[in-house]
Amino acid sequence: MAARLIAQHGFSATRMAAIAQESGLQQSSIYYWFRSKNEILRAIVDQNRVSLTAARALSGRLEPAAVRLYIVLYQDVVQMCSGPLDFFDLEEAARQQPEVFSDFRGDYDELVVRLRQIVASGMTAGQFHQVPVAEVVRTALSLTEGSQHRFRAGGHDISDMPGFADAAAWFAVRALLADPDTVSQVRAAARTGIDGFAALVDASPPNDD
Repeated sequence: MAARLIAQHGFSATRMAAIAQESGLQQSSIYYWFRSKNEILRAIVDQNRVSLTAARALSGRLEPAAVRLYIVLYQDVVQMCSGPLDFFDLEEAARQQPEVFSDFRGDYDELVVRLRQIVASGMTAGQFHQVPVAEVVRTALSLTEGSQHRFRAGGHDISDMPGFADAAAWFAVRALLADPDTVSQVRAAARTGIDGFAALVDASPPNDD
C-alpha cells in the first residue's frame, strides 16, 4: 500500500496520514511501527532481501546446485508472501521512483546474477539440463512472483504459505534436473537447509560485492 502510494504520488508528496488511511489504520498506529517515511521505505526494501541473503549465504558452499536453487526459490516465495506489500506494487514503485527505490532494483539484479551462477554451476556439474541460463532464471522468478500474487489475491492464510513456496521451488528445480527422479532427494536436502536457514545466514561472511 505504501509502495503503491509512493509510485502514484512520489516519495516527497506521500504523507504518513495517507499511508495510514490506505492501510485502514489510525495515523498514531502507523507511527507506532514506523517513526518516519524513511523507515517505511527501509522496510519495503528489506522485504526483498530474504532470498538474496540466502543466495549470498549459499555462494561457494558444497551443496549441489539443485539444493541451493531450491532453497533460494523457496525463500523467495516466503519473503513475498509474508511481507506487508505485494511484490508487483514494489516493482511498480521502483519503476516510477527509481531514485528512491535504487536499493530494491540493485538487490533484485544481484539476486538474478546469483541465481544464474547457481544454475550455471549445476549445468557444469551435469546435474541440470543444458538450457539458456538467463531464460531459466527469468522463468523461475516469474513463477515465484506469480505464486505470491495468487497467495495474496486468493486471501490465503499464512499457514498455506509453505505449500506455495514448496510448489514453486519443486516445479522450477524438477524442470531443470537432468534426472527428474532425484527431485525427492533434492527436496529433502533443501528442507534441511531451509530449517537451518537462520544459522546459515548468521554464519555467512558479509557481502563485499
